[in-house]
Amino acid sequence: MARLPVCIATATLAALAGCGQIAIKRGSGADALMADRASCREQNADPAAVRACMVQHGWHITDLDGGPPAPPVYPPAVTAQTAPAGASPAPAVTPPPPTPLQPVRGTDKLHVGTWWHFGAGPSDLSAAVDGCVSKLGTADQPDAGYHIVTRALYECLSAEGWRRAS
Repeated sequence: MARLPVCIATATLAALAGCGQIAIKRGSGADALMADRASCREQNADPAAVRACMVQHGWHITDLDGGPPAPPVYPPAVTAQTAPAGASPAPAVTPPPPTPLQPVRGTDKLHVGTWWHFGAGPSDLSAAVDGCVSKLGTADQPDAGYHIVTRALYECLSAEGWRRAS
């Protein structure tokens, strides 16, 4: 949990500088970033291709030229607390599991409350949905708010880096 304030401070300083890029991959550091970036550049030097490759490697990338980034969404952390001397150890606390996808009653479709993708906006979601529907077919077209989707569309958007907020 101590890393989160450092990450937020770094992101804030970078945002105040007004330019640059933030790349986040949970559990990875600067060495992993440099290695993945070098590997992606070896495959294709085009910046858009490098970015797509980095996303495929699990990195969430935000360009700071368009304003401050949205903070990453992490599950709540469980912090260890020191027990007083002589006290029995407390049982381990585990965070609750993510909410399962809710099927829409009477259909084979799923309900997704909110879609998110670090560094992306509504127009990016619309483009991703259009791309997936063109791959899958019109039978996988979602509702107007992208809340009622087929499992195939859900999996396609997930492969594109889109996640549901639980």
